[in-house]
Amino acid sequence: MKPLKNSGNALITLFFISGVCNLVYEIVWARMFNLVFGVTVFAVSAVLAAFMLGLAIGGIFFGRISEKTKNTGALFSLIHAGIFMSVIVMLLAFPLFQAIYLGVFKLFNPNFIVFRIVLFALSMLFMVIPTTLMGATFPVACKLYVRHADRLGADMGLLYSVNTLGSVLGCLATIFLLLGALGMKGCIVLAALTDLAVALAVPVVIKPVPAEVKST
Repeated sequence: MKPLKNSGNALITLFFISGVCNLVYEIVWARMFNLVFGVTVFAVSAVLAAFMLGLAIGGIFFGRISEKTKNTGALFSLIHAGIFMSVIVMLLAFPLFQAIYLGVFKLFNPNFIVFRIVLFALSMLFMVIPTTLMGATFPVACKLYVRHADRLGADMGLLYSVNTLGSVLGCLATIFLLLGALGMKGCIVLAALTDLAVALAVPVVIKPVPAEVKST
């Protein structure tokens, strides 16, 4: 059985919004870590590496979990709630990371390469929980949306495209509008609250459907 049409459209909309939020985080985090590293290329590289690592871990781990869970909609909701909580915790803990930076600097200051490597690794660890949860959204959304094996490629492609378009919008909105209007902390809080809204909306707009993908 296919999902109800309205549920499918609602999921696509929510996944688009999720993509918007993800790029808001990525751009703002790059700006925040630039204050730590002092060099843009290191900050951007750390954030990108953390995002790619999170996508990999989240995709593998939650892809397997989604195959076993009976309520994929609840899992999708919990993932976005987890993004909200981890992002807010990360924002509140960022001053602590700046203090850690000073400690690492004093410890490895004579060795520039080791200092950068340690700081780079710590930055990735600092971001790994929210980015892993962001990486989890795609396989879980696919499990929710794809109902028939003969539509697997088309449906997954649609979800990926919608999420990517949301990322484009999030990038443009953050650079040209949100950063100037809200500042870095304001952007993070807005995106986090939006993820929370997605989490709360899922049980309301996504109807339960059979868990297995069926071929025709």
